[in-house]
Amino acid sequence: MTTKTIFRYTPKSWTGKIHIGDCLDVMEALPTNSVDLIVTSPPYADARKHTYGGIAPDDYVDWFAVRGKEMLRILKPTGSFVLNIKEN
Repeated sequence: MTTKTIFRYTPKSWTGKIHIGDCLDVMEALPTNSVDLIVTSPPYADARKHTYGGIAPDDYVDWFAVRGKEMLRILKPTGSFVLNIKEN
């Protein structure tokens, strides 16, 4: 399920809040260089297909690259990025 953002965030409308929605829609609405910290734990390809719907292993890099580009755009130059990937 994807929801589209219907407005552009302004610093007062998005800071100090939790935003729920498709990450691409939310990140697209955020200003460039505006986020101090990104913590993410993306789906594990087909490992949790029953929970997340699954992403084919052959498509995973391309799937994540689109999100990674948006994360890079919104992350401040002094920001931090934490990627949680479970081994098993």
